[in-house]
This record gives sequence, C-alpha cells and structure tokens, in this order.
Amino acid sequence: MKPTCRNLLFSGWHWAAKIGKKMQDGFESPLPEPEKESAGIFRHPAVIAVATLLSLAAVYLLFFRGPAPSPSARQTRFPFGPAERAYAAKLQFGNFEMSRAESFIHQEVTYLAGDVLNSGDRTLSGIEATIEFQDDMKQIALKETRPILFGSTALLPPGKTAHFEISFDHLPPSWNMQLPSVEVAGLQFARSDR
Repeated sequence: MKPTCRNLLFSGWHWAAKIGKKMQDGFESPLPEPEKESAGIFRHPAVIAVATLLSLAAVYLLFFRGPAPSPSARQTRFPFGPAERAYAAKLQFGNFEMSRAESFIHQEVTYLAGDVLNSGDRTLSGIEATIEFQDDMKQIALKETRPILFGSTALLPPGKTAHFEISFDHLPPSWNMQLPSVEVAGLQFARSDR
C-alpha cells in the first residue's frame, strides 16, 4: 500500500495517541490523591438551608426581641378598690429624670426614673403606676401600666421615699419629648397593715 498524505496523517495521530497514553500512565503526581468526600447528611443543600434558618431565628430571639420583663413584673396586678383609690392621693411622685442608653445590640432604651413619697399612715408593699406619654397635640402617644414597687422585700413605710426606674424599649416618634404623667393604678398594703 502506497503511503498517502492522509494515511501518514492518520498513522501519526494514532502513534501520538499511543505514546501519550503510555506517558500518562507512567506519570505520577507528587501531590497526594484527593480523598473522596463523604456523602453525609450535612452536605445536602436542604439541611444547610434549614440549619441556617434555625440559626437566624435563634439570633433574632436572643438579640432583637428586647429584654423580657421579670416574672414578678409580668404577673403583678395590684388591687385598686375604694380603699386603694382613697390612699393613692397620699402618694407623691417627683424628682423625675429621663435618660437614654444604647444596648449592646444597638437598641435604644429610654428610662424614666423618679421617687415616690408615702405621705400616708400605712405601709405599702406594692405600687403600680400608669405612665402616659403625649404628642404635640396633647393626645396620648403611649400609655403603659407598670409596677414601680414590687417584690417580697419591697416595703414603703409611712413618711419614706422609694426610688424607681422604668425602661421603655420603643417610644413612638410622635412623643413630644416632655416628661410623661405618672398616676397610681394599683396599691397593695403590707400584710401587717391590713
């Protein structure tokens, strides 16, 4: 058979492929062979997505829900019947101060601090007050009832003053930046005083 250009070209490519295959088989890489990855459950995209969502939910609950009120503050509801209403006039609020602070999660908290004087003749073990913030038109912007004297060791004898501090996580933007009004919303007389 007479060699033609086409035959020579084909046989050249065929010969080069054989030589290349032999060279490739004889070549050893100096790098170690990569280990096969295990097909574990944590490699699945759905599991990664669920884990990410659960992590984000945990971060939200821990940092962005704000401080939870103490159990005693949440469950406190003092009576405010005729005897308590009559005695409420003997409580005097004063020395109010407002301040703001930023928490470590960059949430602004507003504090209302003040004193309450018991000018009556009975010892108190609990006081609840309604705090009312107003807007520029003297409308109610925020109204909350909070305990200001509570707990098993909290007592306010006659003629004595107690200091209180209440925090507010979210004040409405319509608030007129003036001191809020504070009024008695509930009283508890000490047990020995009943």
